[in-house]
Amino acid sequence: MTLNRKQGKNDNRNIVYSILRDENAFSSSIDAILFLILVSISAIILMPSIAADEQYRSASYISAQDMDARLMNTIMCSTVDEYEYTLKPTELADIDVNLSEHSILENAEKTMFTKEQHHRTFSDLVAESLVMNLFLEENNTIKVLNPMTGMQRIETEKVIEAHLEKTIGNRYNYRFEAHWEPVVGYDIQSEIIIGENAPVNAIRQKARISMPMIYPVTMEDVYLPFNESSIYNAVNSLDPDKELHEMFNNSIDIASGGSAEMVTEIVFPYEYLESLNSTEISVNSEQLACIRGPADMNYSSPVIQSALGCMNYTVNGLYGLDIKLTQEEQSISLDIVDTVKISIMNRNIEVISNHIKDNLNDDVNQTVALMRNATDNSTRYELADEQLGAIYRTANPAGADIVLLLW
Repeated sequence: MTLNRKQGKNDNRNIVYSILRDENAFSSSIDAILFLILVSISAIILMPSIAADEQYRSASYISAQDMDARLMNTIMCSTVDEYEYTLKPTELADIDVNLSEHSILENAEKTMFTKEQHHRTFSDLVAESLVMNLFLEENNTIKVLNPMTGMQRIETEKVIEAHLEKTIGNRYNYRFEAHWEPVVGYDIQSEIIIGENAPVNAIRQKARISMPMIYPVTMEDVYLPFNESSIYNAVNSLDPDKELHEMFNNSIDIASGGSAEMVTEIVFPYEYLESLNSTEISVNSEQLACIRGPADMNYSSPVIQSALGCMNYTVNGLYGLDIKLTQEEQSISLDIVDTVKISIMNRNIEVISNHIKDNLNDDVNQTVALMRNATDNSTRYELADEQLGAIYRTANPAGADIVLLLW
């Protein structure tokens, strides 16, 4: 009995000693609990600040969106009071325009070839610049279609950049882009780019502007090869695939003719060159009288020389047609103007038509197969209608795209 009591006392002592030895464990547990309490208190204190930061970021994003929308609206609607640029035909034609000895003018080139415009909207200037600064990208080489209008694009970029800087200052970074393709996917295009590359999370606004060039072909023109009778006859012919493909190719040629006429008008201003056939218009102008004295009667007009230089660049340099242009003193032969226009027009029709046929080849093949296998003529006409719409939209994108990015 006495032994058991002693043993019990020893066990109690061992438990006390064990507890005392585990004092470090109690201390660690208390530290951990205290740390969790402090973390919770910190979270409670910091939570409003974290939420506020998120609100600030959200407000900043919404503010940027609102600014981007308003900035795009000002670009589309605001006007530029005074705007001018100088054409550079003298460099292209390699001629020197001299002032007469007693002229009161300071710059002959500026007097003759400067264009002034007033109260034009930014969108008008952008559209005009896209038309005047088309380029052809071929084999990684860029050829400008109208080299003498480069100053127009430079001046347009200047006024747009000045407007952006004035409107947003240093609050945002920006990038302005404008793109135009007279024919979708074609090598001829134009663009205006202002600003650095934008990050993927930049705010983006898009708009579409109409162009000053008129596409002269209507949807009805493109549909001419197709009607219920022609479709029925083609499907029931000895070679339906051939007949249907020829019908679509005819529609593509019609659509390409409209695109070719528009591009030809841009690169070869027929009406202006036709007017230079008049001696009175080309020589007896007030501008020329100021540039050269009336005693100099036997000289070639710088206007004529410039026009011939531009024609030579377009005909032989750009299109490689190898047409000889004869320089005359006071006018340009109307025959050569007609010859050049027809040659450029035919080349454009051929190249654009081939491009559209290659671009839509798979779609046309699929449409022809579906039309051939269709059981009724109304379904065939609906299939043709969808494909003809794609042809028309390819030949006539009907506008240019403007993109404005802020970040």
